[in-house]
Amino acid sequence: MAGNVKKRNQLKDGETTYLINQSSNRCLSVTEGSSPHDAVVSTAKCANSQSQQWIKTGGQWLWGGNTAYCLVPIDGTNNVGLGDSNSSTISWVYDEDERICLGSNALEDPRTKVILNLPNNDLNQKWWIETVNSEPEFLINQSSNTCVGVRSGSRPSDAVVGMMPNSGDNQQVWFPVGNSWQWGGNRAYCLAPDYNTRSVKLEDTASSTASWYMDDAERFRIGADALDVPRPEPRTTVILYYPNDGLHQKWWKFSDLKAGLEGAKPAVYPFPGSDETTYNQELTRGLLNELGSKSETLLYPRDVVTFPGTVDTSTPRVTEKVTLDLSVLGQVRDFRMTVPKDWQLTDLYLAEGDVCQVILPETLSEAQALQITVRIGAHIDWLQPNSPNVSNKYFRRMPKVSEVFYVKPGVNEIRSQYGGNIIFVFSEGEHFTVDVDVTNVVEAPYYRYGQTSNAEWETIKMRDAPQTIMESDKCVVVLATKDARKVTNPDELMSRYDEIMGMLNYAAGFDESEDPPRGKQWLVNDAQITAGSAHAGFPAMFWRVYYNMADNSTPYDWVSWHELGHNYQQRPYWAGVYGVESTVNLFSLYIQEQLFDSDRLEEQNSYVTAADKVDNGMTFDEGDVWDQLVFLMEIKHAFPLGWGMFRQLNRTTRALSDDEAKYLTQDRQRQIDHVYKNLSKSVGYDLVLTYERWGLSLSQEAKDEIEQLGLEKAPGDLSHRPTEKPCKVTSVSDARNYTPCISP
Repeated sequence: MAGNVKKRNQLKDGETTYLINQSSNRCLSVTEGSSPHDAVVSTAKCANSQSQQWIKTGGQWLWGGNTAYCLVPIDGTNNVGLGDSNSSTISWVYDEDERICLGSNALEDPRTKVILNLPNNDLNQKWWIETVNSEPEFLINQSSNTCVGVRSGSRPSDAVVGMMPNSGDNQQVWFPVGNSWQWGGNRAYCLAPDYNTRSVKLEDTASSTASWYMDDAERFRIGADALDVPRPEPRTTVILYYPNDGLHQKWWKFSDLKAGLEGAKPAVYPFPGSDETTYNQELTRGLLNELGSKSETLLYPRDVVTFPGTVDTSTPRVTEKVTLDLSVLGQVRDFRMTVPKDWQLTDLYLAEGDVCQVILPETLSEAQALQITVRIGAHIDWLQPNSPNVSNKYFRRMPKVSEVFYVKPGVNEIRSQYGGNIIFVFSEGEHFTVDVDVTNVVEAPYYRYGQTSNAEWETIKMRDAPQTIMESDKCVVVLATKDARKVTNPDELMSRYDEIMGMLNYAAGFDESEDPPRGKQWLVNDAQITAGSAHAGFPAMFWRVYYNMADNSTPYDWVSWHELGHNYQQRPYWAGVYGVESTVNLFSLYIQEQLFDSDRLEEQNSYVTAADKVDNGMTFDEGDVWDQLVFLMEIKHAFPLGWGMFRQLNRTTRALSDDEAKYLTQDRQRQIDHVYKNLSKSVGYDLVLTYERWGLSLSQEAKDEIEQLGLEKAPGDLSHRPTEKPCKVTSVSDARNYTPCISP
């Protein structure tokens, strides 16, 4: 049943409605003629026509096509037709069984002309009463938190129906009439199944037989199938699938969400992470605001003051032209790491609640426009009750504070309930550049290393936007403006970030002969993140309570090297089996050595501790993250090649064909062997004894491959214990006569 169906006690005089038979799912209509002399009253497919509209006035149903006429019985028959409204004394009753009754008879749809018959409990005597021009409906997936909409096209012949970020635009609007869902872009079309592709499509409303319903498990159903949003990113498709209990098959309707918030008090931050009621209400407020009319104020105020911050209403709004560069999309290869996404920053900020326009040329194709997404805010973390930094703690900001919007050729109106920096995000497709106009935004503090002078920065950093963007050749840093305003020497800060990025690239094996991935790593300060004091990914997130990105010491802090190192890890190919939290610190130790000529493993006596554990029978798999890191670092310290062996390992892994790389990921032993073979070849010694000492099993095939190279076996014990002169294997004779370093 549709969300705007009227109950018996909700009917009001003067409302224009549709009368929809619950058996046929068809609307009571004047199908022929236009007066009492020639009118034929029957049912027809609901098609948003005045001939199907009726207005309750007392006991009468006035015809929407001409209110001078009303619904009456035809004398001498059991049929109904039109009569004169002024002279009619007919009084219809909508009873508790949802029948439309006149005296001792009920209105019935026998699938020909509508008749009057003795009341019964059959569906062909039951009617839904649907308000005309009621609020539009949106169908929101509970897993993706996005809407079903027409992603492109506008007719059944070219429409692509799928999932879209919530914007409230007509492409996402549906008008439920009975069990038919008419499209807001053109109500002559409705949502229908496409059984050939197991997906959904548009078809003509007048001829459609599609009958949708919401079941008790909140699944949106048609027949035996359920509407399903598959999990693989970018989650833009919607399919028909066998019903299950996954959230990807559960749906919300806009009207139900809105009704569920009636009487709810606004959230007050912080609130306990265990308070799932308030959490769900906050998510609902966010969804309803995204889908509300942009011509009206936000349905629900949000706590923007807490985070991400506000813009003064008196701050001048500006219009700027932005050149979007999609001419360099794509990577030349699979780098087998977390490569930066195609985000293009701007120096613009959309204030909370404001509506801006992003105007694309009309000459741009729809397919080209689909490659462009507008992101408002770089703070991507979605806080949930089970997030480690929330569970058994508090929500210190709104669960979500950023939004994304699709655009099309022409004028696109965008409103953000949170406010945020305007970022353009690109997806693969055609390569091109295009100029777009952005209206009703404010200028945000923005610093470009090597271009913005320190003197210019003193003025720019005072711009009225709560979030600032600082950019270098290798990275982008997003931080609170209140922190950015304390930066008096931005050159030094950003040169340090660039320096760190350069070291990460070098440790990963990139150099003048092999460029790193195109694009820049993003580092974002947030008031609260999902896990840890910082976490990797794109963008890498840093919790402001622990790390201030505007502090000169932050680029030189272990956490920066560690989290960004995760983005460079070749995790499924070898780094995972040797310890995700261990191998990442190869990057950290390299940078620490370059910056400070120190080694955290030495500082915390990890080399000696791990060696003693191995002497006492500990295996690699039994070691903690520091022990496992020691295993690799012992090899690094024992041979002159040093860091070069890990650089070469990364390069060799990148050079694998797609088939070779996939083969490697399918088996843990292959990954262990991969590192053994590559390190042995790099240092010129067979490391089999070292692996045996650490209880790290190798396949016979891998051992045979290295043995056939004729390499001398390095000693099993490569322990790196502090001495005046660290032991190194520098020649074959050294290997033969090697004596492990002994702790003093």
